[in-house]
Amino acid sequence: MTKDLLLQIEDLPEDEGIFSFYNEQKQLLYVGVAKNIKEEADKFFFEKNSVLNRLNIAEIKIIKSANANLIKFFAETIRRKKPLYNISLCEQKLYPHLKITREKFPRLLVTRKIETDEADYFGAFLPETGVRFLLDFLNRAFRLRNCTVSIDGNFPLPCTQFYEKRCVAPCVKNICDETAYGEFVQLVRLFLEDRQVDLEKFLHQKIESAAENLDFETATFWRDILLGVQSTWRERDLQLRLEDAIDSLEITEKNQEIFIYLVTQRGIKILGKRVFVFEKNINFALEIFMSQFLWQFYQFHAPKEIRVTLDFPNRDFLSGVLSRRENRKIKINIVQPDNQKITTERAFGRTKFEFNFRQIKPPSGFTDIQKELVKEFNLKCPPKRIECFDVAHISGTNFVAAKAVWANGEFLASEYQFWVFEENNELKMLEKGIEKSFETNEKMPGLVLIDGGKPQLNAALNALEKFGQRKFPLIAAVKPPRLHNEVSHFIAENGEIFDMKPGSDAMQLLVHLRDEAHELANRVHRTLRDTTHFYELASILPDLSEKERSSLLQKFGTIKKLKQTIQNDFVEMFGSEKGKNIFVALNSFSLDKNLPLKSLIVPIRYDDENGEAKDLQPLRLRYKKRL
Repeated sequence: MTKDLLLQIEDLPEDEGIFSFYNEQKQLLYVGVAKNIKEEADKFFFEKNSVLNRLNIAEIKIIKSANANLIKFFAETIRRKKPLYNISLCEQKLYPHLKITREKFPRLLVTRKIETDEADYFGAFLPETGVRFLLDFLNRAFRLRNCTVSIDGNFPLPCTQFYEKRCVAPCVKNICDETAYGEFVQLVRLFLEDRQVDLEKFLHQKIESAAENLDFETATFWRDILLGVQSTWRERDLQLRLEDAIDSLEITEKNQEIFIYLVTQRGIKILGKRVFVFEKNINFALEIFMSQFLWQFYQFHAPKEIRVTLDFPNRDFLSGVLSRRENRKIKINIVQPDNQKITTERAFGRTKFEFNFRQIKPPSGFTDIQKELVKEFNLKCPPKRIECFDVAHISGTNFVAAKAVWANGEFLASEYQFWVFEENNELKMLEKGIEKSFETNEKMPGLVLIDGGKPQLNAALNALEKFGQRKFPLIAAVKPPRLHNEVSHFIAENGEIFDMKPGSDAMQLLVHLRDEAHELANRVHRTLRDTTHFYELASILPDLSEKERSSLLQKFGTIKKLKQTIQNDFVEMFGSEKGKNIFVALNSFSLDKNLPLKSLIVPIRYDDENGEAKDLQPLRLRYKKRL
């Protein structure tokens, strides 16, 4: 130890905060947190057999942070600076969190990873199925945008999400400007922070203000949000915060890897389980690794009690910091494995069994899937990219063709496509959709999958004939009678039949890809069916505001009824000149002569792109009336 380093240690403050160790090459070795920085550093440098004392430490830097954000600051420092000898949760899948993005018009997304992206994070929330219910409620109640397009408020018309009451349309300035949108963002923030009094006060003020201005429609809008929020607070299935939960943790070491097992319970109910694995690149005691983990894991939440199987440095300090931040007592107790509750013991046993089973038979990798596809379908080359096509319609109307893509072992949602054409035949629609795809497709697939039987396969072959010789094969996924969500067998171009094998990972992949294309086609079809009349009315009455057109549909119901309405009814609503113009426009518009505007369907994403939460999509509570 150099004299300069001894002087640095002597000058360290006896305050709580964060400290960091650097070597002579200015490489960050370790970041620590302590109630007394000088005392903690003394332990590292002067205790017998100290590991860090042998690491050629040349410099100590101090970041004082004696406030309630100490845990958050420590976790952010680890993520941002990536010290050599700290374990990090950057690449670990956490419990679900919700985040409000840092954008001009923020989005609400679900994620299992925390990033240093200046977004606001909330959570964790459990159980995971309940998170899907919560996500649906928040989307329908507060209607923050979930589109992935860049918006600036200058769209002429809103997308279909507005008409489906899942967005307040900040893309159209005269519907919702940046200030108004900010109010909805603030409401979501109050809800996720569980500030019930402030949220109710805010909504009551909005209701009273609208009522005083005799704007009863707006007052009703805010009242419905208030009632929905209050109902959600009472809904048992949506009590997802973990303030009343207990976390139990075990830590073990095997083959230079650290395993931390986590079980979260509410009473005897198991809410969640996780296994975290870290490479042991320094010979710290397990207690040090447990401390590092806990100081990062509870960055945004804390249960009422944390139970660990071994003591660790600064346990009481961490308990105090968590209690101070949460404004309630957070206990961190030591519970030996043989003294655990039977439900916790069983949960740990199941968690370890499931993890070990995955290690014995890990999920098939990209190369394994390729080899199995070649074997099962007699392919000449292993496909790196597979595209699947499907068509949705009801009774020969509102046809939609859609494409889903799997490449290099991933489902590429960003490359999914759909097409809407004026066709009244399913096979023609499929043929045209495939034609459109390959007109602009720069990435050629190694295999094309068609949802359907021989007729659909033949339609696809007809479409591809127009593009000359191809190097990839086609197969069709055939549904059993009256079971439209299943696959009974596959048909190749030469008529060869391959029976569905439930145990085949390759065939299950094709079924999943078929489901992706099927879901996209059906979603777009439903959207078109439910929103076309809004765009038709916008075509007829482009000079009216969206609110004025909405009031017409609310009062008269359909465009057909609007055309049967007398001029005086419009005059009564909008005044003499505007009412007369509306009457003339409605009666002069003809679908044979004037093409209505097409529905604007934009890409939607509810999960963070890098957040490992693709499975957490909105799920509606269907057994009770909601917003």
